[in-house]
Amino acid sequence: MTSKPAPRHVRRWVRHASAHHEDAWRERLSFLGTGLVSLARPGGRMVRLEAYTTDATLRHLEREFGGKIETIDAAKIARRANAPRRTLQFAADLAVIDAHGRWPVTRPKPRILLRIAGAMAFGTGEHATTASCLRLLRRAAACQEPGWTALDIGTGSGILAIAAEKFGATRVDAFDYDSRALPAARANLHRNRCTRITLTRRDLLKWRPTRRYPLVMANVFSEILCAAAPQIVATLKPEAYLILSGILSSLEQETLATFTARGLQLEAANRRGKWVTLLLRAPGR
Repeated sequence: MTSKPAPRHVRRWVRHASAHHEDAWRERLSFLGTGLVSLARPGGRMVRLEAYTTDATLRHLEREFGGKIETIDAAKIARRANAPRRTLQFAADLAVIDAHGRWPVTRPKPRILLRIAGAMAFGTGEHATTASCLRLLRRAAACQEPGWTALDIGTGSGILAIAAEKFGATRVDAFDYDSRALPAARANLHRNRCTRITLTRRDLLKWRPTRRYPLVMANVFSEILCAAAPQIVATLKPEAYLILSGILSSLEQETLATFTARGLQLEAANRRGKWVTLLLRAPGR
């Protein structure tokens, strides 16, 4: 059976809004999940909102909120996303390099070198949320017992799942709702010779977990984190570590309160610009 070729063109809804109202727009459009993208320059007065979803939903967004629907060349975007990127080093033993890049001969090569191509999937290590997740994952992985497992919610490019396997996880379950992310994640798994990661497509808000883990990562919008808090907490073993990211600084306290109300304790918070990543710990038995 031959696989169906990826569509040449993709349609998206685009609207510009005041940066002061970005939080309100994120809440208003939270039903889009990972299909919503917010782009802004540091210190800029405007934010660009992009939605990637079904044609019916795109038309609904245009009717309800204005903006416009664009048709874009998916192959062109993928080529731009896969353009050579700078090497990113997060610790002496952890770095991320472009899919076809070479490690500088003048620098000691780290023990864990992830090769990541973003394509149309989120997570190349350059965004503050992904970078913070990698640093906190490294910290939490060092506290695990042999044979530990992990869950990666909203895996995107697969970068966190891949890092978890390289840090020693014997099994990593990873899923994403965005169907465009899955081929990119599978390619990155193959590129990094990962054999212990299971990748699936799931809707976090409709998902009912059946397994528990000592380490869980969720890098999605804070509104979705709060809405899915019961499912996320249900995946945690006693004393498990939970990494939450995709949280705007203005929503940090609300997100934290949602999870501490369910018995979790804050271990660390990594704040970079307007983004916050939280490391939480589940209660014991």
